[in-house]
Formats: sequence, structure tokens, C-alpha cells
Amino acid sequence: MSLHRRFVGVVLLALLVALFEGCASGPPPTDIELGEQALARGDWRQARSHFSIALKKDPRAGRAWLGQARAQIEGRDPEAALRSLSSLAKVDPERFTGEGRPVYANALHEAAVARLSQGQSQAALVAARALAKLEPERRGLDRVLGEAILAEASRFRLRGNREAAFALYQEAAKVVPQRLEGWLGAAEILIESNRGRVAVRLLQAAREYHPTSGEIRMLSIQALSAR
Repeated sequence: MSLHRRFVGVVLLALLVALFEGCASGPPPTDIELGEQALARGDWRQARSHFSIALKKDPRAGRAWLGQARAQIEGRDPEAALRSLSSLAKVDPERFTGEGRPVYANALHEAAVARLSQGQSQAALVAARALAKLEPERRGLDRVLGEAILAEASRFRLRGNREAAFALYQEAAKVVPQRLEGWLGAAEILIESNRGRVAVRLLQAAREYHPTSGEIRMLSIQALSAR
């Protein structure tokens, strides 16, 4: 065999090997796949970047919206995650109610906590109530819902809206009976409204959870004098 033929054969063999390897490895990963790989590594910043690129190419990519929401939760930005999930619900409602359901619950929980820390009691309560409807048995729900209810009750009371505050204090006493604030707030409003008899009954129920509370004892004396 001539040297020329040998050279051509080697070149063809190299091309065949390269072609085989290319077919075996498949196409390069998409931005969505790269984002999901980054999430699996715990690199939410890189994941967010890949999902952002994917969404610029295709704003209706539900998988990318879901991935972006997950990355945003990991990055402690639940408000952005809720916006991404809202977009997901529009472009891919089936994915939103399926894979997106636990992600939405996590975003609501984190949003409620963050809003409370920022003094946004009304918005926190909206998120907490939505979470309660979505996952009523969620671990930690009572704590964040109770905190939001009590914060909103205090806000109404400061504004002079006793009726709304009283309803919320009563709700707090049911949701988080171990928190004294709900019982005391409701009883104080009853006493201020000259409804001592009702306050006495409420404080008697409160003693079941707080048998040694001096504040309940003091309010009970006030309630008896207001009967």
C-alpha cells in the first residue's frame, strides 16, 4: 500500500472515531440542564444565570421558570421566586400545580417570614394564609401564621380598629394558644368595651394554657370589676 493511501486511511479512521465520539456524547447540555446541574451542586448564582439565559431565549419555558424560582429561594429572594412562579402558572399551569407546588409553598413560607422581619404584617398574613390553604399540615406553619396574625392585630389596634384587632387576637388564641399575646389582647379589648363577663370566660380558657400567668390574674380582677 502506498504512503498516500495509508495517509488517507488514517485520516478517514480519525474522522470516523471523532464522528462516533460526537454521536456517543450527544448534543451539548442546554441552559436549563446547566441550571439544574448547578442547583444540584448548590450553586444558586450560576443556576440563576443559566435559567435567565434560557428564559431570554424562550419566555414560555416552564421548566426554566421553575428552576429560576428554586434558585431564587436558595438565594433568599422569595419575592422574586413568587414572581417567577406566577409566570410559571401562566405559561405552564400543569407544571405549576405539579412540580411547582412544593416550591410555591417554600416561597410563601420564606416570604411570610421575610415580610414579618420587615414590619409588613399585612403582606405577611396574606402569604401565611395562602400557605395554610396550600399545606395546612406544614411543619412550622402555626408559628409563622400566629406571628403574622398577632402582628396584624397589633397594627389594627394601634389604628383604633378594635373590632378587627379583637377578631385577630381571638384567631391567634386558637392558632397559637401557647402565645399569651392573643389571649391578653382579646381580653383587654373586651374590658375596654365593658364586656367583663365575656373577658372572664376568655381568661378562664387562657388559664388552661398559662396557669401561672400573673398577667391573666391581673386582667381577671379587672374583668370582674367591669362586669
